[in-house]
This record gives sequence, C-alpha cells and structure tokens, in this order.
Amino acid sequence: MRSRRKVVGEFVLIVVGVFAALMLETMMSERHDGELRAEYLLRIEADIATDKRAIEHRIEFFTGVQQFSQDFLDWLHSDAPVDQSVVLAAFYAAELWPYAPGMSTYQDLQSTGNFRLIDNIDLRTDLFNYHGKADASRPGWNPSNDYRKIIRGIIPSDVQAQIRDACPTTDVEDLVPTGFPPCDLHGIDLELMTTLFDPLRDNAVFQGILTYRHSELGVMLRLFRQQVIFADNVLDHVRD
Repeated sequence: MRSRRKVVGEFVLIVVGVFAALMLETMMSERHDGELRAEYLLRIEADIATDKRAIEHRIEFFTGVQQFSQDFLDWLHSDAPVDQSVVLAAFYAAELWPYAPGMSTYQDLQSTGNFRLIDNIDLRTDLFNYHGKADASRPGWNPSNDYRKIIRGIIPSDVQAQIRDACPTTDVEDLVPTGFPPCDLHGIDLELMTTLFDPLRDNAVFQGILTYRHSELGVMLRLFRQQVIFADNVLDHVRD
C-alpha cells in the first residue's frame, strides 16, 4: 500500500513538474514574442514614417517639375521668344528623383513567419494594403527618360553646367533635391537657344513625348498622395 502511494506521489510530482516546466516555457515564449512584437512595431513605425517623409518631399519636388513641364508646353504653343525662363523650364521639366519604398521589416515578417506576432488585424490589413499598393505603383513612381534624353541632348552642355552651378536643385553632400531656387543665368546665347528651341514648336513627336511625361508626372503625384494615406493608416494603428 505504501509502495503504491509512493509511486502515485512520485507520479504526481512528475506531472506537476512537467506542467510547471510547460507553464514556464510558455511564459518565456510569450515574453519573447512580446518583446519581438514591440521591436517589430518600432521598426514598422520607423520604416513607414521614413517612407512618408520621402514621399512628401517628392510630392513637393515633382509638383514643381510638373509646373515647369506645363510652362514649357505653354511656350511651345505660343509665339513668345526664348528667354532664360524658357530654358530653365525645359531643363527642370526633365528632373528625376527615384523612389523605392522601405521593405526590410515587411520582408522580414514574411520570410520568418513572424506576421503571427502582428495580432492587430487592422494593422496587418493596412500593412498589406500599403506594401501591395507600393508594389503595384512602382512603375508609376519613376517616369520615363525619353524627354530627359532629348532635351539634355538639345541644351548645350555649357548651359546645363551653368544651370547646375548657378541654380542647384540638389544638395551636394547627400544628393537630395532641395527644390528650385531663384536663378539668374548670365551669358547664355539666346539667339542660339532660339535656333535650337524654335523647331520644337513644329515637332509633334517631341511635343507628344513631353505631353506624355507631363501626364506621367500627374499620375505619379496622385499615386504618391494615395500612398501617404496608406502610410497614415499604418502609423495610426502602430501608435494606438
């Protein structure tokens, strides 16, 4: 009888020990998951906030580029003479600033299976929407180079160099566009520029290429503004 009680007692101790070990392991796992979840949330917030700032800067920059393309289109359909504002509009209408969204945290969540840690369904949905929209919009964020190649081939290299030196749109250190400062060019041969630019008024192919780029810029700005909305949705859930 005593032997049986002893066996039962030992069995109970084993069961209790195993149960306690499982509970401890579960608690440690939940604690680890909680710490990892908090880390991911911080990374998501940092990625999306950085993306949002980058997009907002591009909205401001390309709004200016689009206005220059409209100004040059207006000149092409007018009888106005060539002056430095026309040259600048033609040059700036070709400006580029490539953009690619930050994907590292999102890809990490996918590759490791750690999306399970994002237990806020609305946040998961908004993350899918944000990166899904980013993937679908990628072709529209970087307009074609056709107009840029043509106009850079028409404007003499010394004029382009003077524009870059006298009216820089890019910070020298980090190569980030800074906008379009007031500019005063000196010594440009407007007679030569008239000879180079006037034929463009009768060049339907060139005007079509510029018109297409102008349209591309409009689509790009619309996509950027939509992406800001998706970014705000993600940030709202992360910060709740």
